[in-house]
Amino acid sequence: MQTQLLLENKTYVQIPYLRYIAIILLVGLFSFWAFPGQSGTGQTEYVVNHEGYADFLDEEEIQHLKEHQMQNQNRLTLPSPVFSSKFIRQASKDVKKVAITFDDGPHFLTGKYIDILQTYDIMATFFLIGIQVEKYPNEAKKIIDEGYEIGSHSYNHKQLSKMSADSIENDFQKSLATIISIAKTDIRFFRPPFGDFNDTVIQTAKNHNLVTILWCVDPRDWQKDNPEQIAQHVIENAENGAIILLHEGRESTLKALPQIIEGLWEKGFEIVSLSELLSTVH
Repeated sequence: MQTQLLLENKTYVQIPYLRYIAIILLVGLFSFWAFPGQSGTGQTEYVVNHEGYADFLDEEEIQHLKEHQMQNQNRLTLPSPVFSSKFIRQASKDVKKVAITFDDGPHFLTGKYIDILQTYDIMATFFLIGIQVEKYPNEAKKIIDEGYEIGSHSYNHKQLSKMSADSIENDFQKSLATIISIAKTDIRFFRPPFGDFNDTVIQTAKNHNLVTILWCVDPRDWQKDNPEQIAQHVIENAENGAIILLHEGRESTLKALPQIIEGLWEKGFEIVSLSELLSTVH
């Protein structure tokens, strides 16, 4: 009888003890699952939200955050003279900076253009055509994801100054909507096809909060197949504040690009984003 009583007491003590162990293990597993640390192969990051609490980010959220940071790393505040101007052909001549811009993309060669820019670690601005974005959506997204500035170059590259006000407005809406449908990004700049415009085109751009950008250095690479001639023209004509016009989709321009970059550097120019160049306007 006494032996049976001892066994019952021992069992009574063991059962709560095992329950406590099980509860501790469950709490530990839940904490590991709900609040992952920074150790292990699935390293996470966190940000502090508006309420002051840490929010953990998964890999997709981290990638989106990095893309957003890249897109805004060169988003400088533009001076009021830039917005008030009818158009910008050249920035301040007080600083030894220039900007390289590309028209008529995206194109199946876009990735190669970006490879060269990344090799030299320089920024550029791409003026995109709506129908080209529809044709090469992955290339358009690559431009944006890699942090390069973009602008609108119309929807289908027609001469806007020959169109009615309603048709011009429709073109702006279609081109901007097409770009935004590929990736959420701010569009600050507009370049009219052929550099041709009238007051209606300029005002429509302003209505969409776009700055109209022209150029002051044009090697006419769209009609030349000689990379050396293209590069020589750019290097010889570049001056402080220059906005350089080049085009996507051309092998000759692609081959000329390294020569252009190195030649501009040799003359002491800093190659910057269009936003950075225009931030010098006063």
